[in-house]
Amino acid sequence: MNNLQCRQLDVSIATVQVVKQLELEIKPGSFLALLGSNGAGKTTLLNCLAGLRAPRHGKVELGGLDIHTMPRRKLARQLGMLQQHSAYVFDSSVLQTALTGRHPHLGLWERESPADFELAGTALSSVDLEGFEQRCVTSLSGGEARRLAFASLLVQQTPIMLLDEPSNHLDLKHQVQIMQMIRQLSVHQGGIAIAALHDINLAMSFCSHALMLLGSGKWLAGPIEEMLTESSLEKTYGCAVERLQGKSGVRFYPIT
Repeated sequence: MNNLQCRQLDVSIATVQVVKQLELEIKPGSFLALLGSNGAGKTTLLNCLAGLRAPRHGKVELGGLDIHTMPRRKLARQLGMLQQHSAYVFDSSVLQTALTGRHPHLGLWERESPADFELAGTALSSVDLEGFEQRCVTSLSGGEARRLAFASLLVQQTPIMLLDEPSNHLDLKHQVQIMQMIRQLSVHQGGIAIAALHDINLAMSFCSHALMLLGSGKWLAGPIEEMLTESSLEKTYGCAVERLQGKSGVRFYPIT
């Protein structure tokens, strides 16, 4: 599997400098947490990494190729993205929506095979949506819609996953469930996952690395245990934090 690399990457949105001269190599087996305050540009950076937004300078490479020059269908077989919001406005069944993840793998006018249907069924079951196959997507709750969006990403079967707030709208059980699956596919099975997260304790529990957006283009990147400190978190969020050692590991909490 290929590495995902950022080379001298400058990314901006309006007057906000998201990153300046970002040099980063993300190797297979990595689950990277993208951390930053509201408005720091996490979504913008993810869109750039997905080839959906051009950088101001530099490039993003996959296997030595600039992703912005790769055919979209070819890229979609290698890299899948979970968008920040999962609202559905068109009538479609849950199963039909999950099957959209197979589109990059199908030829022109080719229909889904029995194997594709089986893959979709397995993905839905893994996010506790078994029995929902014929439900209309507009009838789903926010959490159910979020789990369906993640199932569609699983069906896409890409070695690289970009996830914008994957725990958004999920209850505690499903937050842990989804994060465990992402970690399994990346750290344990040799994939790559990059997730924009607001919960630093979820990041500490499941991620192997972190990229922290400090503002004005400044950034920090490295192994999660080295990156998440009281000092770096205060710089990132502008809020004093306290480090506590619990039974399940280190946790951080704001000082009130």
